[in-house]
Amino acid sequence: PLRDQQSINERDNYWFDYFLENPPSARGKWYIEQYFWAKEWSNHGTCSDNVFNQQNYFNLAKNLMFNYDLTSILFNPINHIPLPWPTVSDVMLAISKHTRARPELRCHYYKSSKILVEVALCYDVHGNQVINCTRPGSVYC
Repeated sequence: PLRDQQSINERDNYWFDYFLENPPSARGKWYIEQYFWAKEWSNHGTCSDNVFNQQNYFNLAKNLMFNYDLTSILFNPINHIPLPWPTVSDVMLAISKHTRARPELRCHYYKSSKILVEVALCYDVHGNQVINCTRPGSVYC
């Protein structure tokens, strides 16, 4: 979905694939490892392709990503999240209180335990309003 090295570099700075040993911009081989971006577009962007083209979709996603500072929400002392081992419900409650919508929490197994690897906020098709996320699949917490 991203056609030039500058676009890849910009996106690697704020939204990258944690499971790649080296992000595409590190090697300058953006045309080889587009799987992550293609998957993001296929899973999330195509539902709004009649509203946004790919470039506009990713630009909007970048802007929406910074609407809520999830780190500040989670580490705010008023949320009383027991660190370093918060429960899924603790994280869900803190984010839901602040955004007024249910986030999607994604986990992976690590040494026979699930660890939180991603928090997603869901928006309406136009990107105007945070909405409740659904919980399909087994990678979710």
